[in-house]
Amino acid sequence: MEKAINSVLISGAANGIGAACVEKFIEQGCRYIIALDRDEASLKAMQLRYADGDIIFIAIAADLTGQAYFSKLASALEPLTQLEALVLSHGVADENEINERDTFMRVMDVNVNSCQSIIAQCEAKLDKGSAVLFMSSILGKMGNHRNTAYCSSKHAQLGMMKGLAMDWARHGIRVNAILPCYVDTPLLRKELQKQADMVGSTLDQVMRKAKKRIPMRSYVQSSDVADSAYFLCSQQARMITAQSLIIDGGSSCGG
Repeated sequence: MEKAINSVLISGAANGIGAACVEKFIEQGCRYIIALDRDEASLKAMQLRYADGDIIFIAIAADLTGQAYFSKLASALEPLTQLEALVLSHGVADENEINERDTFMRVMDVNVNSCQSIIAQCEAKLDKGSAVLFMSSILGKMGNHRNTAYCSSKHAQLGMMKGLAMDWARHGIRVNAILPCYVDTPLLRKELQKQADMVGSTLDQVMRKAKKRIPMRSYVQSSDVADSAYFLCSQQARMITAQSLIIDGGSSCGG
């Protein structure tokens, strides 16, 4: 039986894919979880849900674009000899026009710069066998209307992933990315609601239409992404690094 991952830090942990990753890692035997998110209420609810005698669940509510959380993160990392997995699952997907600089810079700050900050804070605790995982997007490979900021940020995450993978390969630290598409999360429903409002339709109608564009005729679930995230962080994937795994039901191949 494969040795369980004992420690993980997950950002964006309170909802959607991040929350599914927390559940998956705990289900697989992980017992030291550091959860980062700006949603303090959801983090507290999660902390209560996992209040088990053998689980150490450290919730850090913070704006990850700042530095105020650094001391709390340092304290959470201090007892660890090694941080075995780091899953970067936070982000924003604000739409923009290219002249909307404030939006562009905010998306880049949240989706790119904060990842660099978190990784830098964790670097000393990463060692042979550790894995870093970026939760990128299919828009790390493609473009989309009114998404120059988001597309740029997700392309940038893949560049950071590849560079780190080469820097740390000699240390036995692996770095990969997952590129999901059409994941049935509150974020997707929010974006599809905007489309529904624009055309005078309902969210349900727009979701049914969007599903028809997916060759497998099903939305990706957060749990699907979490399953792959755990695999890429585990020793079953010990020779996989600098790779981007697309999870989209075949959407990027056509339909």
